[in-house]
Amino acid sequence: MVEPPAHRPPFPVGWFVVAHVADLPVGALAPLAVFGQDLAVGYTAGGRALVTHSVCPHLGADLAAGGRIDDDQVVCPLHEWCFSHGGACTSAADGPIPETARLRVWPTEVVGGTVWAFNGRDGEQPLAPPPVPDGSGEFRTEERPGHPEDVLVGILASGGVADGAPVADDPDTWEGTTPDGRALRVHGPGTVVLRSADGASPVIHVTPVDGFTVMVRLVDGVPLADVESSRADLPGFRSWYRRFDRSAAPARSPARSGRSGRAGSSGRRQAQAGETPAD
Repeated sequence: MVEPPAHRPPFPVGWFVVAHVADLPVGALAPLAVFGQDLAVGYTAGGRALVTHSVCPHLGADLAAGGRIDDDQVVCPLHEWCFSHGGACTSAADGPIPETARLRVWPTEVVGGTVWAFNGRDGEQPLAPPPVPDGSGEFRTEERPGHPEDVLVGILASGGVADGAPVADDPDTWEGTTPDGRALRVHGPGTVVLRSADGASPVIHVTPVDGFTVMVRLVDGVPLADVESSRADLPGFRSWYRRFDRSAAPARSPARSGRSGRAGSSGRRQAQAGETPAD
C-alpha cells in the first residue's frame, strides 16, 4: 500500500467547481465555504460570476449578507463601498478612495452551468482556462471526508482503475482504464470524466472545503461508491498529482538587498576601479 505524502498542501493549485449557477441568486452574493476560507460567490444578470473574500476591506462587513453584484462591480451592504471584479475600490461612498483598499478576488469562470474558481498561491493567476466543460444534466452534491487526492483515488479505484498515465499532449490530465475498457480521465486537481462507449461523458467534481472535507458534485447521476480512498493504491496517480502541490507560475528571482546586495555592489565598484574587494 502506498501512503500519501505526510506534508502535502491541503488545498491543491488549480481550477475547482465551486457552485452551480442554478443555485445562485442573480445579482446577490451568497456565502461559500471553500479552500479553507469563508468566501462569497455572485452571479450577474449578464452571465458573469465572481468569487471574493467575504470580508469588506473597509470595516469588515460580511459581503455575503446582503452584498450586491452586477457586471461591473461588487457593492458592500453596510456602507455601499464598491469594488471592481478585479478587486479595486471604485467608490468609497461620499469619501475619497483609499489607495490601499482592495477586495481579494479569485479568478472565476462560468462554464455551462457551473462556476469555477482558481485556487493559487499568493494571488497567482491561472495559465489556462478551466480544464473541461461540465456535463449537462442534474447535479447531485454530497460532502465527504478526506483530501481531494484521496477522494479521487477512491473514485478511480471504485471504477476498477488499477493503473494509468498522463495524457501525452496534456500533462495536467491523467487517464486510466476500467476493466470494461472505459476511460476515466482526471483533469487538473479536481475533475473526473468517464468516457463511455456510447459517447456519454458523466462528470464528477471534487472541491476542497476546509482541509478535512471535500464537496463532491456528480453530474448526470454518476454512481459514486463508498470507498476508503486513503487505502487505495495508485502510486502512479499519486506521483502525478504532486504537480498540483505547487504553483505553476514561473518563479521570480528574489531581489538582492541588505548586506549581501551592498557587498556585491561594492565589489563591482572596486573591480571597476582596479581594486581588490576586502575579505
